[in-house]
Amino acid sequence: MEIPKNDPMSNDPRYNFYATPTIEEIIEQQGKKPITDLSVLLGDFWPDDERIEDFLAALREWRGHGKADKAA
Repeated sequence: MEIPKNDPMSNDPRYNFYATPTIEEIIEQQGKKPITDLSVLLGDFWPDDERIEDFLAALREWRGHGKADKAA
């Protein structure tokens, strides 16, 4: 007899706080599939009017890479 997914005895952490599902069970529970099209990972968030070089320079400055005293 199979335990219903919403039964407190299930191994589904959405219904059982103490569940310890395997990675395969988590994949099945979440309904995830392997990515076959890598373009879905490509983000299009960078503003056209901002240069990446300006951002990287600011990032280096924020991190203190340009300071003579690195401990300061």
